[in-house]
Amino acid sequence: MTTSLKKIQKAGMACVAAALLQGTAHADVPKYVFYFIGDGMASPQIHATEAYLAAVEEDDAVAGGVKAKLLNMSQFPVTGMQMSFANDRFITGSAAAGTALACGMKTNIGVISMDPNVTTDYTTLAEAAKGRGMKVGIVSSVSIDHATPAVFYAHTESRNNYEEIGEDLLNSEFDYFGGGGFRVNKYSSDTYAGFSNDDRYAILEDKAVANGFVFTNTQAEFKALQEGRAIAVNPHLDSSNAMPYALNTKGNTGIGKEYQGTISLAQFTKKGIQLMKKNPEGFFMMVEGGKIDWASHANDARSAIEDTIAFDDAIGVAVDFAAKHPGETLIVVTGDHECGGMTLGFAGTGYATYYEKMAKQKLAYDDFADKILSSYKGAYDGVVPADIDKKMWKVVKKYFGLDGYGLTAETDDDLTAYEIELLEAAYDKTMTRANANSDEENTLLYGYYDPFTVTLTHLLNRKSGLTWTSFSHTAVPVPVFAQGAGEEEFTGYYDNTDVAKKIASAMGVELGN
Repeated sequence: MTTSLKKIQKAGMACVAAALLQGTAHADVPKYVFYFIGDGMASPQIHATEAYLAAVEEDDAVAGGVKAKLLNMSQFPVTGMQMSFANDRFITGSAAAGTALACGMKTNIGVISMDPNVTTDYTTLAEAAKGRGMKVGIVSSVSIDHATPAVFYAHTESRNNYEEIGEDLLNSEFDYFGGGGFRVNKYSSDTYAGFSNDDRYAILEDKAVANGFVFTNTQAEFKALQEGRAIAVNPHLDSSNAMPYALNTKGNTGIGKEYQGTISLAQFTKKGIQLMKKNPEGFFMMVEGGKIDWASHANDARSAIEDTIAFDDAIGVAVDFAAKHPGETLIVVTGDHECGGMTLGFAGTGYATYYEKMAKQKLAYDDFADKILSSYKGAYDGVVPADIDKKMWKVVKKYFGLDGYGLTAETDDDLTAYEIELLEAAYDKTMTRANANSDEENTLLYGYYDPFTVTLTHLLNRKSGLTWTSFSHTAVPVPVFAQGAGEEEFTGYYDNTDVAKKIASAMGVELGN
């Protein structure tokens, strides 16, 4: 018997005992529970998105005009704030924060749903929900074995144990997994040794089918899903087996057409509802917006904003469902931590903001670096110009709306001499393939990203009136939004473990070891 199944059975017995004490099974508890986690998302990412949506419709200098267009989550009736620190560090990581949000217990950095000594498994909300007879769905825009989704079904000492986490997923009694794929490239056992990634996926798919899942990775197969347990992988995955950035899929460049047939986070959420709603005991579904974090690590505000919008669209699906099931649905939205130290303001623009300028960015940092820059370098057969030439300035203008060459009579998009100097320095690092992380200065300037690309996002963000303080996580407290049955419990200022405890209380289930 698997560890996860034992936890589910234990949770089930606890639920039965609680029901007997109440006198009636699952009385006065929500039948449908949605748990939305924006990875790397805190107040800055949320409000930047709201300000951007307003700015593209109206200049924020218009007196009395709309300065922030509220998201679905921001309109929930109840708001709280949670602290995100880990057991062993003030600034948390996704595994420790996810464990707190899934289990109501603290753990150390990198640990998945176990105690800090990695000797005892914690019970997760998803396992407790399954024990209550609910169906369970887990959705993420990053790989489905990444830290945040993993904390709901796996128990392991390291978030990097991808094969072990994948086995826990396949052996779980859960009903629906959707979004990103699996990090099969990290698998190292004899079962997968010597096989290509495609062949590894074929082995994994066979295991999934043998364990009672339908496995899909095309849009047609996804649309055809009508019932039963399913693992639905997005047809398009990046190099980390995550869904593409929402910005890249918008189709506003030739590259965007490559992603035709991709499935949105909202569509994955809607499919989960379709597959699980007929269960008499209802369902529990966790949906992660994982690439908000990745974009914030890269200091790419437009990409973080677009993935926040995609995340909020998924929340909108739950809100629409709740409207049809009043009194039976609880929706909780939060983040695991802030990322990047996003600051809504920049010294260079004073108190002015021009968030509409970010609409000129056409691609996320990854596709720009991996496809546009690599194509440019390839055209020169490795011997690129010593300085940014007119051809590259046209590329910069096309994909970021910035002009350092006088390409147009417009002056709003012009770079200053200082800004051009910064970009030229980054260009040299990128084109000469110099190690951008070889010293402290370069690490602080570019993090672990392509110097030219990250400098472009920095310049565009600054001109918009937004900047960053880090390429890493921060300890900024994170909002909690709640709507529906039990919503009143989520007011106040509390620890991240309390989010899980409050959900468990609303559901009438028990957490713990």
